[in-house]
Amino acid sequence: MFRSIKIAGFPLPLYLGILVILYICMQLGCLPGGIVGGLLILMVVGEGLNTLGKTIPVVRTYLGGSVACILGGAILTAAGFFPASSLEIADSFVNEQNFLIFYIAALICGSLFNIDRDLLLRATVKILPTAVLGLAAGGIVVGLLGMLMGHSFLEGLLYIFIPMTSGGMTAGAVPLSAMYSQVLGQEAGEILTRIAPATVLGNVVAIIFAALTNTFAKSHPEMSGNGQLINDGYTAPKRPPIEPTFAKLTTGLVISLSFYMLGELFHTFVKVVPTYAWMIILVVVVKSFRILSEEMEDAARAWGYFAIHCWTAAALTGIGITLIDLGTIMSRMTALYFLTVVAGVAAITLTAGFVGCKLMGFYPIESAIAAGMCTTNMGGSGNVATLSSADRMELLPFAQIVTRSCGALMLTLGGILIRMLA
Repeated sequence: MFRSIKIAGFPLPLYLGILVILYICMQLGCLPGGIVGGLLILMVVGEGLNTLGKTIPVVRTYLGGSVACILGGAILTAAGFFPASSLEIADSFVNEQNFLIFYIAALICGSLFNIDRDLLLRATVKILPTAVLGLAAGGIVVGLLGMLMGHSFLEGLLYIFIPMTSGGMTAGAVPLSAMYSQVLGQEAGEILTRIAPATVLGNVVAIIFAALTNTFAKSHPEMSGNGQLINDGYTAPKRPPIEPTFAKLTTGLVISLSFYMLGELFHTFVKVVPTYAWMIILVVVVKSFRILSEEMEDAARAWGYFAIHCWTAAALTGIGITLIDLGTIMSRMTALYFLTVVAGVAAITLTAGFVGCKLMGFYPIESAIAAGMCTTNMGGSGNVATLSSADRMELLPFAQIVTRSCGALMLTLGGILIRMLA
């Protein structure tokens, strides 16, 4: 039985041999640095966790391989499986050498060029109002539950809800703590310690909700578009299946990185708009005016599919190892705190699903995920984790629009409301 199991294409005994060699090299400190060591850690460990998540009965049914990669990576880190030198290699590869940017750029281009042009334009206009209404419902729920914790309604918003929906750690919680510090006269680090658990926990809850929603969608197919957001009777023309070649993959790689480079260029001049947001805008413009040939679009699609199939487990494991801090989550964890965050994410999710279905012509499942759960994600990496758990990576462009736009809105709201506490 075990000999029939394959991990990353390797028979189980051979995979375990590679894992043992990796572990020995990590313990002896002889693991190569840079892309070599980073890819080895994330791909070898990630593919193993992904297989476990798809094999263990309860985990397979309700969570799947994606959640196993994220939480498994975080648990292994907390348990001391990785020596400090190996953690440094993984962290540098993911966050400094920009492996996640490389991966997410491929996904954004691939998924955007895979969406029908008319469908893309109609969905983009409707998704932000859906997300804002979901956030309003979530804010009310968190504020009221915050009062049960002994806070005021306003404090519940400022210290739990806004950090949870501000777009992540570096783009949300960190600048938020700086704004709070200026007004309150407290140390930014002290404030960050207080608000960071809501940021991290909100992301984890969204990931788990996404996996459970995917399970729910399988038993209620009438509520799901299987990755298609709009349900207004419009049938997008089907594109022929991709036949990837080495030439197409090379072209697609250059296209994805070129759009990211253009996003950086525009961000240099208009810093209020994040790089990923510029990237999405530019791809939408290029697609809307049909600037690239269909052959070029197919190349971008092929590269996106390649990235999804080759590196998703590695990317999710990297998120778990370097960005999900279980110590931060547990530092402020009480049953009521946990309930508040879960109820907040649930209120946002259910409202976005309802509004999207009844008012915007969206499928409720896809609307709940893209316009709901993705408001509580930690940026692009959180979107990848949530959509992978939901098995709906096609929604990534919409998720990025929601996360970045709503994150900026929450930062602005936090800067206004904190002055009411001063």
